[in-house]
Amino acid sequence: MAKAEAVEKEETPKAAGGGNKMMMILMIVVIVLLLAVIGVGAMLLLKKPAADGGHAATTEQTADAKGDKHSDGADHKGEPVSIPLGQPITVNLSAPNDASLLQVELDLISYDKTAEASVKANRAEIINDIMLALSDVNAAKLRTREGKEALQKQLKDTVNAVLEKRAGKKDLIADVFFTKLLMQ
Repeated sequence: MAKAEAVEKEETPKAAGGGNKMMMILMIVVIVLLLAVIGVGAMLLLKKPAADGGHAATTEQTADAKGDKHSDGADHKGEPVSIPLGQPITVNLSAPNDASLLQVELDLISYDKTAEASVKANRAEIINDIMLALSDVNAAKLRTREGKEALQKQLKDTVNAVLEKRAGKKDLIADVFFTKLLMQ
């Protein structure tokens, strides 16, 4: 009988060890499945906005291929080039204004790859003419969206006039964007 009890005691730990192995395998399978579900879910969530962006880009490329004109009426081909003017431009506003100081920082947008070199070559005159235009700004009008948009157009025309005069290129700058605008 002692031998029978010893045999039962030996088999009991083996059965318990086999249960631990099965539990471990089951946990690994559950973890792998959980990771697979999370991965597929993340892929579907991340893929959806990219598909919308791809559609917008395709529509824009199709419009460019057809020769459609952009919002400003000019025909643009290729990628836009952003040309920062550098440090902020600060001017004293002429009277009568409720603000006495205006500071702007600008980026110029062009679709011509040579524009950046032309802007850098004529940067001093461009900044000078921008300062002259800014000094006549009406602060009350500039607080409105329409006032800011009108100033953008005026500055675009100012920069294009310098580039046409100095570089011989007409309408080289497509847009002017404020990256900073401060009045005090």
